[in-house]
Amino acid sequence: MDQSAIDEVAKTFMRARRTGERLDALPAHLKPKDFAGSRAVMDAVDKLVGEKIVGTKIAAKPGAEVVYAPLPSGRVFTSPARVPRALTPSQYMECEISFRLIRDLPARAAEYSEPEVFDALEACAAFELVDSRFRDLKSAMEQTPYEFYADHIANGAMVFGAFRRDWQTFDFSKTRVSMKQGGRTIVEKTGGHPTGNPAVPAVVLANLRRGTTGLTAGTFVVTGSFTGFHPVETDKAVVGEFEGFGTMEATIVR
Repeated sequence: MDQSAIDEVAKTFMRARRTGERLDALPAHLKPKDFAGSRAVMDAVDKLVGEKIVGTKIAAKPGAEVVYAPLPSGRVFTSPARVPRALTPSQYMECEISFRLIRDLPARAAEYSEPEVFDALEACAAFELVDSRFRDLKSAMEQTPYEFYADHIANGAMVFGAFRRDWQTFDFSKTRVSMKQGGRTIVEKTGGHPTGNPAVPAVVLANLRRGTTGLTAGTFVVTGSFTGFHPVETDKAVVGEFEGFGTMEATIVR
């Protein structure tokens, strides 16, 4: 993509964020053709937003292209959270185990091992509030993936529960996870993360960044859903739980 196309898509996404407008597929001359184009659009949007980048959302499914998106500070909340509907008008939530670095993983020549990265992480139960500037999120995910990626991989907001450092003692492939609102169980299942261990994509990220900036202590790393995204109501608390590990609570408020 040339810079004029990148800037036009970024402005289009910004208008949709401000107004709540939902977009159809981008015109052919504005479509990102690869993840490099998606990244350029995200960078342009983040420059317009002007918020500090505090983490990364990364998808590193086996056999699939690795993709990632910055997490701006204005879309990060702590449980129990009240999240303005203007940030997430699609009103979808999903349950995750997310991470935060407790020490730096600096740039270096040698590859980071799993134990090195795992020992630099603490983990929490978390919600991702999924939102898309596109009218049909499912279609965008399946049919125009680089447009979907350019839209910050449909991140609306993150809600983090309490972090803990003993997360490596848990087998998340066998952990029961549930999401409830009022007396209704939205989803309940065991395991479900695409990589089994949700920390594995953090190792991928550390090795992507070791040739450039590295990763600094305090950085959030969001690695993917256990439950898929589900619609929720406004003005009523949603509670998620990873049994024996932790809970999170969020309310989308009008």
